[in-house]
Amino acid sequence: MELNQAFHNRIAKLCLEHFKALPRRGKPKPSEWTILSCIVMESGGDLSVVALGTGSKCIGKNKLSPKGDILNDSHAEIVCRRSFLRFLYDRLQNADTGCFLKFNALHKKYSIREGTRFHFFTTHMPCGDATIFPKDNVEDVGQIVEREEDYEVPKKLTRTGDVFRTGAKCLLEGDEQDSKAAGSEYHTVGATRTKPGRGDPTLSVSCSDKLSKWCHLGVQGTLLSLLFDKPLYFSTFTIVSKTPFSLEALERALYNRLGMVELEYPYKQHKLIVAQAKYEFEWAKRSDRQPSDCSISWCNVKDKSLEVAVEGKRQGVTKKRLNSVTARLKICKLELFKRFVEVCEQCDVELDKNRDLKTFNYKQVKVLAVHYNHCWDTLRKSFKVWTTKDEKLLHFFLDNKLVL
Repeated sequence: MELNQAFHNRIAKLCLEHFKALPRRGKPKPSEWTILSCIVMESGGDLSVVALGTGSKCIGKNKLSPKGDILNDSHAEIVCRRSFLRFLYDRLQNADTGCFLKFNALHKKYSIREGTRFHFFTTHMPCGDATIFPKDNVEDVGQIVEREEDYEVPKKLTRTGDVFRTGAKCLLEGDEQDSKAAGSEYHTVGATRTKPGRGDPTLSVSCSDKLSKWCHLGVQGTLLSLLFDKPLYFSTFTIVSKTPFSLEALERALYNRLGMVELEYPYKQHKLIVAQAKYEFEWAKRSDRQPSDCSISWCNVKDKSLEVAVEGKRQGVTKKRLNSVTARLKICKLELFKRFVEVCEQCDVELDKNRDLKTFNYKQVKVLAVHYNHCWDTLRKSFKVWTTKDEKLLHFFLDNKLVL
């Protein structure tokens, strides 16, 4: 698929205008900045924003919930992707002849109709490895240069000047650590990283690591891999202008640092068409601005399409009701788990002949995705290290019971 610059400009304009048209609730104040990410669906030549997320915050490990009722990671890319999952579940439950989805009643699997593609848009380089590149690269913003593939990624940048830095930390369990030396020696490139927290460390890997995972296993995740015949990959990556950007750093973060990863069909190393659009983002990060505390989740559904989150819960909920149903976001693990079970029941998808799906906890259902999990095990070896969370955080049931 060959695309020109005009296509990426069209994607950026569409996303920025869509965000501008949303209600003011949750948007940054003049003194604040945020990051915006969107997923655009292309079907029959038409483009439409189907999912959107904003934010730059992440909760620490001490706030993680064993009930699946809190949003751990509120970075724009992650909120956008979870909003996209909600959009997919909505379409799976309401698929008709004009929908982009096809259902194979014999195999109990969905597929994406031919000619339908998904495009990723963002206003900032993904945190983590993709943000580490020499500052003198900025003058080359938007320049796409053809070069030979090189899977031997140097661990140190050879430039003598300074580099853009990331707040994401190398995993302590890994062999690769930042030297924090002067200039270009400050960071080690290619490392798996976790997002910074406010004193309390997080267990969320960087957006560079998450996007890399999606480029190999698809954006649909574990549960939906049980319902789709193939993984869902983004076709393109578009970023705005007037923000630090390096194609080399992005490609290193998404694929090159992992080498030639061989995954079993239908999974593969899927490469994106990348370009920088001519449009700017009004609420971009600046030294005189503070990060917004809010995250916006929007997707193209009829019921409560827009939600605003603060610290992983719905904005405006009183402290007394933080553990109530009304405090839960539609994109938290528990709510998406509910949608998954509903789709399975509606389409008569039988994942286990001996048990009702409602009797499974979240972890038990994820284990059923044998092929996806096998490929994830293979991919994880290429990352060398990944965060490990307490298994009890995944042992929640639909009725919110816990197995401790």
